[in-house]
Amino acid sequence: MQPKLTPSLDEISTAYIRAGSVYINAKIAKGFFSKFRGLLFKPALDDREALVITPCRSVHTCGMHYAIDLIFLNKQFKVINIEHQCQPWRFFYCKGAVHTIEMMGGQAEMLNLSIGQTFIFYPTSLE
Repeated sequence: MQPKLTPSLDEISTAYIRAGSVYINAKIAKGFFSKFRGLLFKPALDDREALVITPCRSVHTCGMHYAIDLIFLNKQFKVINIEHQCQPWRFFYCKGAVHTIEMMGGQAEMLNLSIGQTFIFYPTSLE
């Protein structure tokens, strides 16, 4: 049986994300504090691990101790911008973004993620 794809991230807390042949294990941050905190004070993510912040069109890396990649998605989960190797103490904004994926610096390039790809979310836990 095929898992139900979600047109919204409102009711899920974790998901597998697929972009082409790439699968990423993701946590979904939706509340004010979880969105504001993001990856701050958390250990570095593993390969193919991500934090999805929704809704989100701007990100800060203040207080971070490592570089991250940012993948900005529109409402249809299509990649509209990628910021590679974002260093600590920076601010990033993407007009038109609705969701932002944070990954370890270098992951977007390693996984060949590109603008125009559409991500599909397979929920792994519901709230």
